[in-house]
This record gives sequence, structure tokens and C-alpha cells, in this order.
Amino acid sequence: MKKPGKSSALVPAGQRKPPATRKAATPAIVCATADTLMPVLRSELAVAKLIGAGGEITREDGIVRVTGRGYATRECVVPAEEVFYDRAAHRGDEGAHLGEADKVSWRDEASGYDCILLRDKNRHFLSGYVGVSRDHPLWGWEHDAVPPDLGIEVHGGLTYSRVCQHGPSPSPRLIVEAARICHVRVVPPPKFEPLRHATDYRVEDGDAWWFGFSCNHAFDLVPGDARHSPGPAASELARTYRDDAYVVRETIALAAQLRAIADGKEAPPRDGSPPPVGLDPSRGGGRD
Repeated sequence: MKKPGKSSALVPAGQRKPPATRKAATPAIVCATADTLMPVLRSELAVAKLIGAGGEITREDGIVRVTGRGYATRECVVPAEEVFYDRAAHRGDEGAHLGEADKVSWRDEASGYDCILLRDKNRHFLSGYVGVSRDHPLWGWEHDAVPPDLGIEVHGGLTYSRVCQHGPSPSPRLIVEAARICHVRVVPPPKFEPLRHATDYRVEDGDAWWFGFSCNHAFDLVPGDARHSPGPAASELARTYRDDAYVVRETIALAAQLRAIADGKEAPPRDGSPPPVGLDPSRGGGRD
């Protein structure tokens, strides 16, 4: 007769060993140089957009974060605090956004507000966000409740309003940070201090209230769409991919308008005009 195999049920509870727990892997951090950036980003266009020297590269689960470098669009250089690349999102992609980052966080010097450029993970269009502090007149307002007479003009109109997104865990996972709309924790120059916890934010501001816009409207070319309908709307509306230069410009313009509202002043003249909201059937009303 076979003896029963040893099982946890036959071992007294006090003598059982707790199950082994996997220790979270520590993200790999290296100095950002020409020799280390190229093997990680695998794109000369992407490397060329990172302006300056020095900085750090952090890698985890296909996400790459670069700090200590400016970020260049075809129109300007953004004083980036963090630049993220999602390697999986660009696999086999030969579209117009090749070489662009998937998230760029910076503080706009003119307005003093934090700004974010962020790419949608599935459809790959870009969006822009501006965070205002608690003393702003619009802090806590829903985007669709902002009075039209304030005259906020941004691509497609405001589509986002929310307080800082705090991470779901105390572990600073890059995959969370690469998609989170919240502050970057920055210590006064020249030292950069990465997030230690998912709830870190700039102490002087507290939780910001973020307003944002997206570039996935009827008049926008969305790279992640499997196909673009050739129907009447497509023939009437010339779809255009809104690249990082365009989105950075719109984000800075939104920051300037929000600053003017806070100061009770007229908004400064815009650099270029976005397509009118009335052109987008998804917002109702069709064409004006």
C-alpha cells in the first residue's frame, strides 16, 4: 500500500512555511549618453529629439524614462522633466509619429503651470494637459461646465478635467507613471529627484486640477485607427496628424489662457488657431 504523499494539510499550521514572495524588480538606471540612448530607443529620430548632455535612463517592462534632457519638437525645445517611451506601442510603427515620445512632462515658464503631452496607448493620438493650483478660479470645474464667455480656445475644445491621478500602489512602477496625469516631483536645480512614491507631487501646489484636450476628433488623423472611413465627412474634413509640435503649442496656449483667467486679464494672442469645434460632428451640431 502506497504511503500518502506529504502535503500541507498534514503539516501542523505552526510549522508551515509561508509561500515565497517575488521581490519587485528594481528598474535599471544608467547614464544617458549617445552610446546608451540608441540601443534603448532604437531610433535616430528619437535620440535627436533629446537635447543636451547627461541625464539618466530608467527602464522597466518595455517603458523607458529619460530625465535631464530637453525635448525638441520642430518648433521649440521643451524644458522636459521626464520623457517616456513605450517600446511596445511603437512596435512595427512607421507612421508620422515615429521618433516622438509617448509622454513629456514639463513646467511652462511663462504661466508657471505644469504641462503634459501624452499619447493614447491604443490609438496613438496625442493629448495635452495643464494643471492649475487650488487658488485658481476654475479649480474643480468640470471641463464641459467652464463658461464659454471665458473664451478658452484649444484644439477640439476641453475634453478632460480631473484632480491629480494618484498611483494605485506605493511602488513607483514606470508603466503607471508613463500614463499618469500628475506632477513630477522636482527638487530645485540642479538636482532632479525621481518619484519615490506614487502619491508624490509638488508640495507647493498640492493636488492640481488638470484640464486637457485630445487630438482624436473628426478632423484628426488617428495613427492607431485600423482604417479611415472614406465617407463624406472624410472628404469634407482633411484629416491631419497633430504631431508633438502642434500639441505642445496648443498646451502652452491653454496654459497661457488659464493663467490669464487666474490673473483677471485678457488672454495673450494665440500662435495659430485650432480647427473650430463646430466642425466635429461628435460634439453635436455638425458644421456651422
